Amino acid sequence: MNEEHRGGGFLAGFLVGAIVGGAVAVLLSQEDTRDLLVGKAREAGNLAMDASGDLRGRVTDVAAGWQGGAAELYERGKQIVENARATMDAAADEGARAADELRDQLERKADA
Repeated sequence: MNEEHRGGGFLAGFLVGAIVGGAVAVLLSQEDTRDLLVGKAREAGNLAMDASGDLRGRVTDVAAGWQGGAAELYERGKQIVENARATMDAAADEGARAADELRDQLERKADA
């Protein structure tokens, strides 16, 4: 029974292919129809080119926005790190100064 179905499927496919092929041959054999199809194909190609150009422009705009945002975040982070470093340096200097003063006081007491 499977062989019968295969044969029927092949025959149906062959008939559909022959009909479609004949229709395409008739359409392409007529010059006006061929010119119309070529024109429509060119229009579709131009439309696709325009759409891809628009998409490329949008992607470029979004990427530029992300780059600008990333650059801004980088600069803000850099500024925060520089501020923290300056604060730490000032605290270290103050600690060193306080240690020097304490050492001097202890040395004076020891000498006295």
